[in-house]
Amino acid sequence: MFNKNRTFASKTPDDQLSHSNAKRFGKKPYVIVIAMIAIAVIAGAFLVPQGAASIQLSVNYTVGEKMDYTTVMTGTFESYNSTGSSQALSPKNFTSSASDTIEVVDFDGEYYTLNHTMALNDIQPSFSMLEKMSKTGYSSYVFNLGNTTQEAPNNGVTSSSFLAQLLTKPEVKVGDTITVPYPSISGIATTGDLKITFKGYEDISTPAGTFRVFKVGMTSENVSMHLDTNNPEVNMASNLDMSYTVYLESGTMRLIKSTMEETVSTQSTFHSTALSYTMHLAMDMTLKQDIKP
Repeated sequence: MFNKNRTFASKTPDDQLSHSNAKRFGKKPYVIVIAMIAIAVIAGAFLVPQGAASIQLSVNYTVGEKMDYTTVMTGTFESYNSTGSSQALSPKNFTSSASDTIEVVDFDGEYYTLNHTMALNDIQPSFSMLEKMSKTGYSSYVFNLGNTTQEAPNNGVTSSSFLAQLLTKPEVKVGDTITVPYPSISGIATTGDLKITFKGYEDISTPAGTFRVFKVGMTSENVSMHLDTNNPEVNMASNLDMSYTVYLESGTMRLIKSTMEETVSTQSTFHSTALSYTMHLAMDMTLKQDIKP
């Protein structure tokens, strides 16, 4: 008993204070860390919209609505004559604009019929064509050839329905990435891939208003193209570097905005003449007006 009391009494006031603080605050750093993790989890739950982890790829238009788009393209064309004196030619800059009004004229329960009225550089008259689009986004253009009607798949990389045509399921997750062969064109041998990443939700403002959209990025990977001419003295080969971003409205898959930057480097040979050129292209397509019935 004496030894125990002696031991307790031998502690100085500072020792006792330190021992008391250790009891009261020794676990505080751990508590702070746990609290910070909890706050981060709770904040994340509120900042990420409910359901944002999933993206529904389903078209939902309204019959009678009209969507007006404007497209502006700017570019630079640089060429180099590698024959004879290897003369460098002056670069040329160009700007082009286009308008496209899409009217939803019909829906049969499975397919929408869309009428496009387009004009280039405000040149009149404009021209029109029909597009047939399924609820899953697959589309084709309809052409009247004499007494018959033909459909041509709309498989352009910058088309609003291109994403849906690549996927076999109506839903993806934010962060999903898929890689597919780069779309080819008849008569042109194409190698390389197109990488598509679903980047999530955000709000975007255009002249037509503010929309809740999901953002999708597309980038080319080692894409090269070769024109098959069946003539050894005529040859054309190109390398393409492209970055494309599309913003589609959540719940409708309506195209709200898209931007693209592209560089094409080409080497061509025509008999004894060799020419190399590079084209830089930037494009911006924006919804200007959305008229509901």
